[in-house]
Amino acid sequence: MSSNRSEARSIATQLVLLFTLCATLLLSCGLGVFYWIVVRHAFEEDNAVLADKLAAIRGDLKQSDGIATVDRELKNRRAGEPAVYWVRIVDPAGSVATETPEMNRLLPPNIFPPPQTSISLSRSTKDYQKNAKLFSLVATNETVAGQPYVLQVAQDRSADERFRKQFGALLALVLGLGVIASGLISVTVTRRGLRPLTKMRRALERVQPAHLSERIEPARWPLELRPLAASFDDMLGRLEDSFTRLSQFSADLAHELRTPIGNMRGASEVALTRNRSTADYQALLVSNIEECDRVSRTSDCQ
Repeated sequence: MSSNRSEARSIATQLVLLFTLCATLLLSCGLGVFYWIVVRHAFEEDNAVLADKLAAIRGDLKQSDGIATVDRELKNRRAGEPAVYWVRIVDPAGSVATETPEMNRLLPPNIFPPPQTSISLSRSTKDYQKNAKLFSLVATNETVAGQPYVLQVAQDRSADERFRKQFGALLALVLGLGVIASGLISVTVTRRGLRPLTKMRRALERVQPAHLSERIEPARWPLELRPLAASFDDMLGRLEDSFTRLSQFSADLAHELRTPIGNMRGASEVALTRNRSTADYQALLVSNIEECDRVSRTSDCQ
């Protein structure tokens, strides 16, 4: 049942649907790969900048007054300047040695991942979302003046997250417009591609029983339609031959029937010119029966 429905559907509809589906698939794959590349590149750039920040803090901690140096840098942030990085140093007793102002309110120590000795940012970072902000958290073990400390760093990636969502929405819009454009293009291309079929239909409509000698000439059609045009010409040739033989048969039959019918009519008219005897009428009837037999034999032979 489904195959019959598919065959009954117009060729133009099938071509439009297939073209649109293929274009949608290609656009989806292309835009999806593009989205993944851009987002992946932004993620790797964020990790690279975060790694540079970690390296800078480690360099400060290796100085003689490392923690004090880091503390001064954290406290010297200008008022109103948005914090992109939040830094906390936890001493061996678990107390906070220094941290970015107001960090505890936004990012308490217990939300950070366990500290690692060797940091691989692609596997050790942890995403944390709060108050419409997205942070990337990382923690590492550091030795300062022979004492083990824990360095916690949070990177604000809210802007990147907004960019990711806006970029995804933009690509979705592009995909939608691309699908609409593909549908319109497919309709135009399909109509133009099927135009020769319309011309062929009109050419065939001009063929009448009195003009079976006309042909649609395969050479004038596209390569794909030439076999069909040749088949139509062959069919028209067979029809012309059949009509010719039928016309000849009709003429021959009319000629064969005209003589006995004329004889019967003539004999009957002669008999009606005056009164005849019973024997004459009987002879007339016998003659008519013979002519009827002749007509019957003629029709049987035909």
